[in-house]
Amino acid sequence: MKLGCASFAALVISCSAEPTTTSRLDSSGLTIVTHDDMIMVARLAHKLAAGARDFAYIGPVEINHMGHRDYYFWIGLATTVDRDLVGLAPVNAVALALVVDDEPMIMPLSEWNTSLDVAPYPSTLPIRETLMASTSLDQIHRIAEAESIEIHLIADTDTAVRYQAWQGEWSTWSEFPDED
Repeated sequence: MKLGCASFAALVISCSAEPTTTSRLDSSGLTIVTHDDMIMVARLAHKLAAGARDFAYIGPVEINHMGHRDYYFWIGLATTVDRDLVGLAPVNAVALALVVDDEPMIMPLSEWNTSLDVAPYPSTLPIRETLMASTSLDQIHRIAEAESIEIHLIADTDTAVRYQAWQGEWSTWSEFPDED
């Protein structure tokens, strides 16, 4: 079999590709598995400043406690606006609403498990609040295979704030977690 240079290069790259997940043992004895890329979504906050944006980082997390696996979305909320300076409180998010191929998935939010050594994902902006939503592996894969996804955070005032995709691809979650 004869391979051209481009075919050989593609074969080498595909064989040496980095893993799509990172697994680490926390000092609490839990194994934490995260995807190497999280999704970053944004919404304009133009009433506060011309280029102001609120951001939400979203990433899947598997927590393995002696073989029992739970799945979550880690959500880090950030902003480019100093809300204290302008006298506005941030939105108090109580639920994540994903509209996946026109079907809603409403997930209650709670504070992230702060007993872990470190947050599961790094961010480029300072995180003002970390939240989590319980999910399932089936839901993570359904989102990864979706044609369309809308992202909303529902506030404690029953208002929904829509975010737009900013960085990352939902489809990369299709192999989460890597099962080797």
